[in-house]
Amino acid sequence: MGCNRHSGYRARLAPAALALIAALAMSLTASARVYTLDECVEIAIQQNGSLGQAREDIAESGAGLMSSWSGALPHLSANATHTKYLNVIEGIEEDTDFTSGSIRLSQTIFDGPTFARIAGAYHTRDAAEHSFEWTYRDVVFGAKEQYYTLLKAEKLNVVAEENLEFANEQLRKTESLFELGSASRSDLLKARVQVQSAELVLITAQKGVGTSRAGLRLYLALDPMAEIEVVDPPEDQREEEVVEFTLEEAIARRPDMMSWEETVTAAKRSLLASKAGWWPALDLSLSYSRNPESVGEFFDQLRNDYTRSASVSLNFPFFSGLSTKANTDRSKATLRSLELAYRDARLQAAYEIETARLTILEKRESVEVAEEAAASAEEDMRISEERFRLRAASMLDVIDARVAFSTARAELVRAVYDYEIAKADMKRVLGL
Repeated sequence: MGCNRHSGYRARLAPAALALIAALAMSLTASARVYTLDECVEIAIQQNGSLGQAREDIAESGAGLMSSWSGALPHLSANATHTKYLNVIEGIEEDTDFTSGSIRLSQTIFDGPTFARIAGAYHTRDAAEHSFEWTYRDVVFGAKEQYYTLLKAEKLNVVAEENLEFANEQLRKTESLFELGSASRSDLLKARVQVQSAELVLITAQKGVGTSRAGLRLYLALDPMAEIEVVDPPEDQREEEVVEFTLEEAIARRPDMMSWEETVTAAKRSLLASKAGWWPALDLSLSYSRNPESVGEFFDQLRNDYTRSASVSLNFPFFSGLSTKANTDRSKATLRSLELAYRDARLQAAYEIETARLTILEKRESVEVAEEAAASAEEDMRISEERFRLRAASMLDVIDARVAFSTARAELVRAVYDYEIAKADMKRVLGL
């Protein structure tokens, strides 16, 4: 008897504790900021570290492109020198000043490695830009996935709360019937077990909400202590389902595939630059120099007392200590490695697209089945409760029907939001 009294006390205490937790959660929610899906996507675009790194990769590749042009653009330099000599001959000091100045302009007319590196730098920059576009789509999808995951967790929490509320109500009815002698002790114990099971489900659901909310905060780089809430997007803003496409066109449209293509092309230009180490180079140089008596006179009488020169040089690199061959072999190996990686990336892209397509079909059908299952379970529960009231069914029948209805509702919630996530992922893998 004492054990039963303690178990009854715990059965009443647990709902009170859960009610207190729910009240505290409601007070926190009242002060929480509500974020829409579009707001979360925009915050992710601005705050996500991966996208910031992709932006810096573009800036770095742009600087590399600018640097590659340094070997092809003209170089202009100026030099001024003033030297003072002190000569001592047989104790007699004699000062001598020497001043010189020059301006030199040099221009590369043809240099194979330089021009090949310039072409490769353009492709490297384009690869970085396409990589940024792909990262952008990844970030957008990630924000949507986190958002829908939190919505799903909150809806599952609502289902768990309603299930516990029903279980407590059923327990109260059973206790009243037990006191009147219209219910057995077995019915009472089953009702208590149902309450305890519902409490465990609610605890798990509440943890899911907290974990999903923390995940969204982390993805958006928000304050870890910030209270946030999300709302279902309007019906006209739900994800569109895309299932009609051509695989080759879809792969070609993906920014990550475009980035791979540019990377391979850049590697080909790098190989050409290595081979061009055996090609001759042609340079032009112009210079103007003067030797005035002082620095102040350097710009006086520019037409008198000066030297100017023009030279064209043609350089044939017959042997460079095997460095050209080593660079060529290294570039060939790099190119082959990238071509193999590109092939694997295309296969992976095809796999991702096909998987996403099958997932779309699965989740769409899951929603339809879950809706029918929930409607059927609700009807079964209503019938079981009516039969129990007429003493034509046992408490176990009612509990089983209620559990089935709660499970069906939870499955419907999962199916609906998993379908939204699948549609968003489909757009991502198609490069849309």
